[in-house]
Amino acid sequence: MDAFVGKVIKGPFAKDSKSEHEAVYLDTGNRSYVLRRQGGNPFQDPQLEKLVGKKVRCEGELSGYTLIMVNCQVLKDLP
Repeated sequence: MDAFVGKVIKGPFAKDSKSEHEAVYLDTGNRSYVLRRQGGNPFQDPQLEKLVGKKVRCEGELSGYTLIMVNCQVLKDLP
């Protein structure tokens, strides 16, 4: 299982491509991954919506550009 730290954002993903769509994703600063909760609704997940705007540490498995989360912890921003 891999761990990733970044900010959760909701907005266009894969901009300017045929795959562009609105998504909740994790921006690590180097890469971005669409977030999915293991067992969660892939189209609209209220639990993911609560994380938008927060810095998090997520553990899970990558499947292409999608991070299937098993655990997620909200982190405090550094001053």
